[in-house]
Amino acid sequence: MNAHMPTLVPELVEPLFTPFKVGASLVLKNRIVLAPCTRNRSELDYAPAKSAINHYASRAAAGLLITEGVVVSQQARGGPALPGIYTASHVARWAEVTDAVHARGGLIFAQLWHLGRMAHSFYSGTQAIAPSAVLDDAARHGERYYDFRHELPLEMTDAQIRETISSFVEAAKNAKTAGFDGIELHAANGYLFDQFLKQHTNRRCDAWGGSAEKRARFLIEVFDACATVLGADRVGVRLSPADYMSEMVHTDGDEDGLKVALAHLHRAAAAYVHTGIEDDSFVPYLRQTATEFLRANFSGTLIANGGYSPASAAQGLRGNKADLYSFGRLFLANSDLVERISHGKQLVPYSRAVYDTMR
Repeated sequence: MNAHMPTLVPELVEPLFTPFKVGASLVLKNRIVLAPCTRNRSELDYAPAKSAINHYASRAAAGLLITEGVVVSQQARGGPALPGIYTASHVARWAEVTDAVHARGGLIFAQLWHLGRMAHSFYSGTQAIAPSAVLDDAARHGERYYDFRHELPLEMTDAQIRETISSFVEAAKNAKTAGFDGIELHAANGYLFDQFLKQHTNRRCDAWGGSAEKRARFLIEVFDACATVLGADRVGVRLSPADYMSEMVHTDGDEDGLKVALAHLHRAAAAYVHTGIEDDSFVPYLRQTATEFLRANFSGTLIANGGYSPASAAQGLRGNKADLYSFGRLFLANSDLVERISHGKQLVPYSRAVYDTMR
């Protein structure tokens, strides 16, 4: 972001401040969404750090808050201080978060996360699992003194796939107990769901891989199972049609698996689909942007993300390019982002220093 961000004229961003209904019963007070932003802040038992209470409550003026990725099991872990939602202490702290958000009139979804081959035994205590044993041979930066490379994941057995689906169901139940208004399945950015969807990382020839329908099956089954817990209109999905991280190379035909998944999400009346990308620009192999691809293949509620400014988001709403717009870095740097936008106040630019001092 520019170090001298312009002051916004409130009239230019007026569309961001119209209410919007998600599903049967959730009425968002505006079209501004807090995007899920990894914070790497947890207690030693992986309950979210106490600072999470104020972090989310202070941003409750948004129409919807989506938490940082919350890991669904110990095996899903792949980074330092990632909060979980699989023990009683995790649920208790998240309940404090949701209570604080609701006290300020906010709505909040938990983003459920399994890193798949991007998990690591240093954090999980066990070898990573994935659709296929495909290595991302890249270096990673660990905590303080510890740098390492990715590990070759184990190809998941059918039993392990079923166990992983169950871990998402338990996480959905825990999210409901903790008072979340819904959940988002993190099916973007090279993590487990994305690994099933992409041919490069899913080389299976069984019921979970091969055709577009089989590659989409894992996401569909997890979605349907979580929908039995919360209702389909309380389950959103984040997808990244354009690959930009975790060595997720594109293979011709990958978009077909996404289309199968999106068609199912439409029929099931999912809460929303959310673009997961850093820069929502033109993608040559899609012949459109990632958000345009999702809009073309999913007629339900669409949250756009990817480097938008408040002004460009408002323009997108005017053009019906999406229904809601999520902001990550801007919201990290400006806990009062909604107020600043509505009053045309100067926005603080995001920087690494903002992240390091963030509460």
